[in-house]
Amino acid sequence: MRQKKNAYGKVIRMMAHEVNNTVGPVNSIINMALDTGDMWTSPDKSSLKNAMHVAVARNQNLNLFMRNFADLVKLMPVNKLQVDLAALIYSVSNFMGIKAKENGVSFEFDLPDTPFYILADFQQLEQALINIVKNAIEAIDGQGIVRFSVNTKQKRLEISDNGRGISEDLNEQLFSPFFSTKKDGQGIGLTLVREILLNHGFSFSLKTVIEGQTDFVIQLS
Repeated sequence: MRQKKNAYGKVIRMMAHEVNNTVGPVNSIINMALDTGDMWTSPDKSSLKNAMHVAVARNQNLNLFMRNFADLVKLMPVNKLQVDLAALIYSVSNFMGIKAKENGVSFEFDLPDTPFYILADFQQLEQALINIVKNAIEAIDGQGIVRFSVNTKQKRLEISDNGRGISEDLNEQLFSPFFSTKKDGQGIGLTLVREILLNHGFSFSLKTVIEGQTDFVIQLS
């Protein structure tokens, strides 16, 4: 795994360097042209001006695309502090609530009534849980449920969905960089989750345990 990370990390850094070195100057040239007012006084230039605005927008999308990959290889060291896991889960569910509603998905909770503290980097673990919940929502066709369950005695978090499930042949590839089952997926969401959880020292698993139930289990100790 370390060898793979070193390999794709080198490729990503090289790609990001080349993209940034190209996109920045190109955008500067286009914006300079757009700011030159007398170039656009003629009506027949409107389509060219629109095309240049589209070019800038596409360049910005390309920068964002590369930034997502770069996040995999420049994660900050984990800053572990006391975090109330239940409060973190509610924060994630509130953030993902609109997307869940749009997809006909509801959330269920089996969480402790009192604060349950773990040592974690709040921002990084929050990002990991957002990615997990996003995948769970997208795995559900039509009405469905994403369930959050915390076992305080075993220090375990389970995020379950009743979506279409994961086949055995795909299960081993899910956390591989650049692998995605989605048409427009970049294959970085679960890879980022893996890096964050491993950096925390948390073990984890993702599998369809029975038809209609897929569990993402995180062992928090």
